[in-house]
Amino acid sequence: MADEEVKKDYEIAVNGTLHTLEHDRVGFDRIVDFAYPGQVDDEQYIFKVEYENTKSDPHDGKLVKGEHVEVRHSGTEFSVLRSVRS
Repeated sequence: MADEEVKKDYEIAVNGTLHTLEHDRVGFDRIVDFAYPGQVDDEQYIFKVEYENTKSDPHDGKLVKGEHVEVRHSGTEFSVLRSVRS
């Protein structure tokens, strides 16, 4: 009988698209980059990141630049909104 493989990856959804992480901790910049590749440092945009079902407490909330959250192996979701800075 083969040993069962322990689940090591973490699957998150960003704007409805699934992404795989190697660690249970993810930050604002990485989440924005999943949603809008290469735009996280573009000064013409403002990003708003909301999350739900994290391992971190609180389990739902807003993530701002410089912050991180701990995610579950599956079921953590992020919503990223982008607006033009005026």
